[in-house]
Amino acid sequence: MKTQRPDKGGIWRSGGLFTALIVLACLFVPDANAQQSAKEPLKIAMILWRGETRVEEGFRAYFSEENIPVELTVHDIGRDLSKIPGIIDDIRNNPPDLVYTWGTGITSAVAGKYNAADPAKNITELPIVFVMVSSPWKTGIAAPTGQSRPNVTGATHMAPLAAQINAIRAYRPMDKLGVVYNSAEDNSVSNINDLTELGKTMGFDVLAAPLGTDRAPTPDDIGPAVASLTKRGADILYIGPDNFIGNYRDILTDAGFANGLAAFSATELEVRDGQAMLGLVSRYELVGRLAASKVSEILIDGVSPADIPIETLDRFSYLVRLSAARKLNLYPPLALLDYAEIIE
Repeated sequence: MKTQRPDKGGIWRSGGLFTALIVLACLFVPDANAQQSAKEPLKIAMILWRGETRVEEGFRAYFSEENIPVELTVHDIGRDLSKIPGIIDDIRNNPPDLVYTWGTGITSAVAGKYNAADPAKNITELPIVFVMVSSPWKTGIAAPTGQSRPNVTGATHMAPLAAQINAIRAYRPMDKLGVVYNSAEDNSVSNINDLTELGKTMGFDVLAAPLGTDRAPTPDDIGPAVASLTKRGADILYIGPDNFIGNYRDILTDAGFANGLAAFSATELEVRDGQAMLGLVSRYELVGRLAASKVSEILIDGVSPADIPIETLDRFSYLVRLSAARKLNLYPPLALLDYAEIIE
């Protein structure tokens, strides 16, 4: 018997129609067979970008509720990718059963590209399960359709871009989307390209304000970039999968307030723990549980990572931060209150 997979849930379906959904708690019934199959703890090395998040809370909770013993070794790089080679050496000297990676930068450095993985520099001999990679195919982490990677799978977290645009327009009209982003991050560049293409069919322009084109970006670059987007007529600021902007999210949203611009976020953190006014997001805890279910398939059920699809959640949460709405005098339409989660 396979261990139970978590419901990939939220409160917004991405199919295009806005539907009020009742959030149901996921029930995880301990599986005696899984417990029997895991007499020894599963040894998992976790490589994290900025310490443990709600993703890891969900990851740990899955194994606890399934009564699957795990031994987690946490490597926190503290936002410094130069630490990755040393961590890979540590992992090779004391191999775990599986490696867990957080984010595009770490996963790219650890796993390499699908067509250019170097056994000398990348981990190719151990299974890898990633989380929080926004565009695994566009960034070369995942193999193209029809191909697979023998040791890599994972859980991605982004709602479809069309659903994100519909979410913005459900709140207010939007013809010009302003984006401040780090041009050195592959995931951000890929997202900008996809948004630009989508704008041709959905009738909006992407006003891009790239940082780091000639030097490493600094927090001081954010305010002037937001001001320039305001002058260009941006209707709203878009926060995509960008580690630099995520680190300095409060500077971005404060600059938005100063210029009369609200911020939409594609990830949970910037709304729940920041001041983005709205977002269509995957709940971090559920992303962690989804990743944990894939680990269980690999290490308990014996399924090859190549045969486990890279997935995102199929339902998403519409978040509205009321404190940000008050600052801008942009209160949500009454219809949104039927399905949005309001955060004070």
